[in-house]
Amino acid sequence: MEEIFGKRGLLAEGLESYEYRPQQVEMAEALWRALTEGGDLIVEAGPGTGKTFAYLVPALYSGKRVVVSTGTKNLQEQIFFKDIPLLREILPIQLKVAYMKGRENYLCWHRFELFNRQPLFKAMEEASLFGEVKKWASRTQSGDRSELQGIPDEFATWGEICCSRDYCLGTECPDYKRCFLTRMRQEAAQAQMIVVNHHLFFADLAIRDVGGEVIPRYKRVIFDEAHQLEEVITNYFGLTISNYRVEELARDVRRELAKGDRPTAGLQGAVDDLLGKAADLFYLFQGEERYRLQELDPMVASLLSDIKRSLNALREVLMKKPWGDEIASLIRRTQELQGDLEFILSMGDPTYVYWCENRVRGTFLRASPIDVWPELSRRLYPRVEAMVFTSATLSTQGGFDYFRERLGLAEADELILSSPFDVQNQVVIYLPEGLPDPNSPAFPKAAAGQIKSILEVTEGRAFVLFTSYKNMREVYGILRGRLPYRLLIQGEGPKHLLVEEFKADLHSVLFATSSFWEGVDVPGEALSCVIIDKLPFDPPTEPVVQARIERIASQGGNPFYQYQIPSAIIALKQGLGRLIRNKEDRGVLSILDSRILTKGYGKLFLQSLPPAPLVQRREEIRRVFE
Repeated sequence: MEEIFGKRGLLAEGLESYEYRPQQVEMAEALWRALTEGGDLIVEAGPGTGKTFAYLVPALYSGKRVVVSTGTKNLQEQIFFKDIPLLREILPIQLKVAYMKGRENYLCWHRFELFNRQPLFKAMEEASLFGEVKKWASRTQSGDRSELQGIPDEFATWGEICCSRDYCLGTECPDYKRCFLTRMRQEAAQAQMIVVNHHLFFADLAIRDVGGEVIPRYKRVIFDEAHQLEEVITNYFGLTISNYRVEELARDVRRELAKGDRPTAGLQGAVDDLLGKAADLFYLFQGEERYRLQELDPMVASLLSDIKRSLNALREVLMKKPWGDEIASLIRRTQELQGDLEFILSMGDPTYVYWCENRVRGTFLRASPIDVWPELSRRLYPRVEAMVFTSATLSTQGGFDYFRERLGLAEADELILSSPFDVQNQVVIYLPEGLPDPNSPAFPKAAAGQIKSILEVTEGRAFVLFTSYKNMREVYGILRGRLPYRLLIQGEGPKHLLVEEFKADLHSVLFATSSFWEGVDVPGEALSCVIIDKLPFDPPTEPVVQARIERIASQGGNPFYQYQIPSAIIALKQGLGRLIRNKEDRGVLSILDSRILTKGYGKLFLQSLPPAPLVQRREEIRRVFE
C-alpha cells in the first residue's frame, strides 16, 4: 500500500494533483489485512481522507472477489465510471469489474414489445416521451435507465417496461438471450469486483433464503456510507402490503384475460370481489400519516377472512388450466400477498413492529424488524469471511459502541481517522445564544432572524438544513424577499437540478430537509455556510423509533443515551459534513438549537463536532474568510 499511496508511489507518479495523506495509507493497510486475512473492520474516515481509493486499491489487489456496496447510486456510478478507469490507467493491474443495479433499473425487451403493441399511458404527456424511450431502446447496449437523461424520475410508463420480478419469465422468456438483466448477471459472474448499492445488496440477501440470487456468491464485502445500513436493512427485511399492490395484481390478471381465447369463467368475479374487499379493508386504516398498529378494528378480522377467500378463489381459477409462466407468476403473487397480509395483521411476532402509513392516494400496512442484527447474524455474517464498514460518520463520543450494538458487530476491529484538512483554520462553529427552545412557537421567527444575520456576513452561499418541512417552509416564507440573494427551496425542482442551480449562482441559499443532509458535494466558494435549525432527533412517535426505544427500556437500558442521542449525533455530523470538501474550502457551521448549550447532553454533541473554534458572537464568524 505504501508503494501505491506513498509520497513517491504509483498514484503520486500518475496523478498530477495527488496529495500524500498518511490517513489514506493507514486505512488502505487496514483494508488489505482484513481482505487478505479475513475478519471484520469498522473505519471512520474524516472528510478528505480519500477513503474511496483507500478501499478500492486493496480490493483490486486482494486476489479475492469483493463486493463494494454504496449508499447511493451516485457514488456507485462515480466508482465504476470514474474511479476504477482512473486506477486502471495508473496501476499495473488487469481484472474485470462489474456494475449491478436493482432489476427495475433495466429495460425488459419482452414487456417493452408487449407495451409497444398496445400502449396505455397514465398521462398524455407520457405518450410523447415514449418516443424518446423507443429511440433509446434501439441503440442502448446496457438497458440502464440512467442513460435516459431527458425522462423525469416520475415517468410512470417505466414501470410497465422494466425488469420487474413479478413479470419475469426467466429462461422461458422469448427474449432471454438478449435480456439486459441476464447479460448483467453473466458479466458479474466473471468479475473479481462487483459494485452494487445497499438497496440491491439487501434485496438480494432477502431473497436468498427462497433460492433467489442476483449478486454472484461472495466472501468479502465493503460497505461504504455504512451509517445508512440500519435503515436500508429495516426496509428490506420488513413486509409491506398496500392498496397499490392489490390493484396491480388485479390489473395484471385482467390483462391476461384480455389476451385471447382463455377460460375466464369466475375469474372476473374473483377479481372484482378481491378489489371490493381490499378497498373496505384499507379504508379502515385511513387517518393519521403514520401510526402504530395495536388495537385493530373488529372488522379487520372479518375482512381479512373475506380477502383470503377471494385470493383462494382467484388462485383456484388461475390453476384450472396451465397457461404458462405469466399465470405461474400471478399464482405466486396471490400466495405472497395472502401470506404477507396474514403476517402483518396477525401481529404475532414480537420482534417486529406493525404500523400504517397513509400517503396521498395510498395506504401501506408494514411490519418492520425492531432490531436488524438478528437478521444479519442469520443471513449475512455466516456467509462471509471479511466485512468492512466505512463512512465519514460512524463514531459517537469517540467510539463505535452505538454502531456495533445496532448491527451486532462485537468482534470487529476498528479505526478512526481524522480529517487531513486544517479544520482549526478552515472552519468556525457559531452557536448563537438567546434563541428560544426549538419546540417553542416562537422559534421559527427567531431562527429566521438569526439566519438572516448570518447570511449577511457570509453573503449567502449557504445550505440551511431543517429537521422538518414545517419549519423549512415557515422560515423560507419569512425570509423570502428580505435578502438580496436567490433563495432556493427543496420541492421546487428535482434534487440534482436544485444543486446545479445552487452551484451556478455563487451567492444563492438553499433551504432543505433531511435528503440534502448527505450525498451532496459542493466544493468551493458556492457553499461557505451550513446552518442547522435543530439537533436531528428522530421523532419518538415514529413507529419504528418508538418500538426500538421500548425494546431498549425493557432490557434495562437507557434508550435516550444508547439510541436517540447517538443516532442524532451521526445525523448532525452528516449535515455538517457538507461544508468542507477540500483543503481550499472555508466556512461557517452554525447550529441554532439552544439545547446544545443548555442541556446536560449537549456536551455529547459538542464532543462530536469538528475540532474547530467555537464562537458565540456573530462578528467572530468573519475571521474564517479573512
